[in-house]
Amino acid sequence: MPALRILVVDDHPLFRVGVTAILTSEADLSVVGEASTGTEGIEAFQTLRPDITLVDLKLPDMDGDQVITTVRKATPAAKFVVLTTYGGDAAARRALSAGAQGYLLKTSLVNELVATVRAVHAGQHHVSAAVAKELSEHRSDECLTEREIAVLRGVAAGMENKQIAQWLGISADTVKEHLSRAMAKLHASNRSHALAIALSRGFLA
Repeated sequence: MPALRILVVDDHPLFRVGVTAILTSEADLSVVGEASTGTEGIEAFQTLRPDITLVDLKLPDMDGDQVITTVRKATPAAKFVVLTTYGGDAAARRALSAGAQGYLLKTSLVNELVATVRAVHAGQHHVSAAVAKELSEHRSDECLTEREIAVLRGVAAGMENKQIAQWLGISADTVKEHLSRAMAKLHASNRSHALAIALSRGFLA
C-alpha cells in the first residue's frame, strides 16, 4: 500500500521539523508538504491533495478551524487532525464542529500522534484524553455568544466597559449585560474570574 500523504500546517518551523521527522520515520507515512499560515495551508491542500492534514489551531492569519471549514467546503471528504496547545473544551468543540476528525495536544506522545493519523485515515475519530475529559465535564454548559466572547476579549485587553462599548459600537449598559451573562454561564464571581475561565476553556483561543 502507498504511504499516507500528510500536510503539516504550523507557524513554528522547529515544530514542523519535529513532526515531519516523527511521521516520516514510519514506513506507511509520508509528509508531502508544509505550510506556515492558514492561507498557505489551504493553497497547499488544493495543490497536494493530502490524505491527512495536521493543522495548528492558532495561525498568523486565521484560526485552524477556519482552514478546516474552507477546505471542507470545497472538499467535504478532507481529513484533519488539529495539533495544538489549547486543551479547553470550547476550542476543541469549535475545531470538531468545523470538521476535524482528530484533536491532539502538542504534549501528546509520539505513538498517539502516529496512531491518530492512522485512525483518522481509517475513518475513526480521536481526541486527546485530557480534552475528552474537558468536553465531558462541560457538555451541558451553555456556550458563550460571539458578542460575549468579544466583550471578554476587551476585558483581556485591559479595557474598561466604556472602552469596550466604543470598540464594539454598543452602549456601556449593553457591555455590562453581555459581561453579566458571560459570568453567569461561566459560573464566575467577577470579570477577572470570568476571563480566567474563558482563557482556560479556550473561548478566547
